[in-house]
Amino acid sequence: MSSTVETASDISPFQVDIPDEALEDLRRRIAATRWPSKELVPDRSQGVQLATLQELAHYWATDYDWRKAEAKLNALPQFTTEIDGVNIHFIHVQ
Repeated sequence: MSSTVETASDISPFQVDIPDEALEDLRRRIAATRWPSKELVPDRSQGVQLATLQELAHYWATDYDWRKAEAKLNALPQFTTEIDGVNIHFIHVQ
């Protein structure tokens, strides 16, 4: 049995550049989340607890510094390529 793997043809530099409009849209969608009812048990046996998810959503919508994360990523050498028809984004750090 043999398999053939295509090699990458082009490797292109990449920078994260998230438009302000996309971040505002994300914040709006997080704020508009329709939450389920509270879990019926006091532990995580039914999955992640509602309060934990709401706390995380609040953090992402109001406190997370998206631009700081973008700058940290862009300080690293990033690239994109296509392998076997799949677009790959990677960071190359030795």
